[in-house]
Amino acid sequence: MQFAPDILNSTRKPLLGLFLLAMLAGCAENEFGVEPTRETSAAQKMAELKVNLKRDPNDGTSLKEIGDMQAANGQWSQAMGAYREALLVQPSDRDARLGYGEGQLAVGDYAGALSTAEKAGGSDIRVLLLRSGALAGLNRLGEARGVLDSASAAAPRNLDVRTNIAIVGALSRDPQAYAIARAAAFAPDSEYSHRRNLVLVGGIAGQDANARQDGIQLGLGSEEIGDILAVGRRARVQGMAAFGVLAGG
Repeated sequence: MQFAPDILNSTRKPLLGLFLLAMLAGCAENEFGVEPTRETSAAQKMAELKVNLKRDPNDGTSLKEIGDMQAANGQWSQAMGAYREALLVQPSDRDARLGYGEGQLAVGDYAGALSTAEKAGGSDIRVLLLRSGALAGLNRLGEARGVLDSASAAAPRNLDVRTNIAIVGALSRDPQAYAIARAAAFAPDSEYSHRRNLVLVGGIAGQDANARQDGIQLGLGSEEIGDILAVGRRARVQGMAAFGVLAGG
């Protein structure tokens, strides 16, 4: 949950159109201004994977790779289909299961995402982000924060975890939420989703002026900042309902 699961469009990082659930920060984030040659390479790769499936319909690896590519493009419904097919031939494949769960999170099936996280088991960051995103989506913010705090103890520099702590904190009226988001956004290895989520937290926490100033300093456009702040202000009143559902592309 970047919750989701980023305002965002998830790098295998999670998040959600105007809002990609930041908890998907562990999922793939769409890239803007991708070079045509890279787009061509991606199209060629997809074509190769589909040829593989023609040769062997039970090629679970190719099915997962297709799902990963579709998730990276924010095509969550299609990605879920690919992961579902992979699980038919490899029921114990944990990566395919978690990919499917991240798709559930992205399309707003929070109860399903929580069930998938529990079935996957484990305490790695990816499953903890999925579990916390699902809990937050269900408005179980205290439980979501507990999961994220456990993740932070295991990986204190993980920026996805920290930005999600900030979002859950802001929704829970934690006065430290903006400072947490700001530290993550200004880290030398921060990514676009962390910077956008700083602005989101500013909107939720009522720190619009600071968020606008920081967003500009971090290279975000004024119109984009305004759109994100508007989502944050709605979330301040409506909670998770303000974020809506990410449509599968």
